[in-house]
Amino acid sequence: MPTNGAISERTPLSVLLYHEAMRRNQSLSIFADELDIGAISLRQFILGKTQRPRQKTLEIIGDALGLSVEEVRQRMNYIPEVAPGFGDWLDARMKGKFSRAKLTRETKISDGALRNYLSGQTFPDSDQAQRLSEVLGIEPLEIARVIVSNEVAQRGGEVAPVGSDVDDDREFEAPDEVGAAPPVFTPSTALVSAPPSSHDEAQILGLWHQLHPQARRATLSYIAMLLAER
Repeated sequence: MPTNGAISERTPLSVLLYHEAMRRNQSLSIFADELDIGAISLRQFILGKTQRPRQKTLEIIGDALGLSVEEVRQRMNYIPEVAPGFGDWLDARMKGKFSRAKLTRETKISDGALRNYLSGQTFPDSDQAQRLSEVLGIEPLEIARVIVSNEVAQRGGEVAPVGSDVDDDREFEAPDEVGAAPPVFTPSTALVSAPPSSHDEAQILGLWHQLHPQARRATLSYIAMLLAER
């Protein structure tokens, strides 16, 4: 993995997109709106779940990143390298410099959100990651790599060993980017397959209310996408 925020020829498209949203100090949703490719489609690109993307979409992404369509396609084949758990990674960079309260004040990120980041429950959106980068003095590309790697791994995607030259030679066969496979849930992240009882529903609703507002919106967006596909 390149150090000090250096973009290499093998930096994955997923990382470049997240980094560009950070550079613009925009959330992923606002960045997607500005590109006019749809928030779900953008997240599919970042999670490496896009297959057979439309030519127009690739041209838009290429223009935003300063890449040719061929380069965009090539970088789609690269997968992010494995990274430390984001919570541990963030905690290590706060040690001796920032308490959670101080980081909350300086980044204007809520204490609840920071608590969830440190516990590994959620990850920062790109605009929040930019604020963490500025306050903690971390190269934006470094934090983008760590967050994307964690998100991909959490959703059941593939990450490469550090320093690996392995390509992901996928063939893009799905109809479009929104039609890619949904996230894979393992037993540790899934709830139960049986119909929930009223007690289960109350617990699930309570957990959902504890999420950061952005995480709640992302959950609702994903549910809406599933309902639209039925």
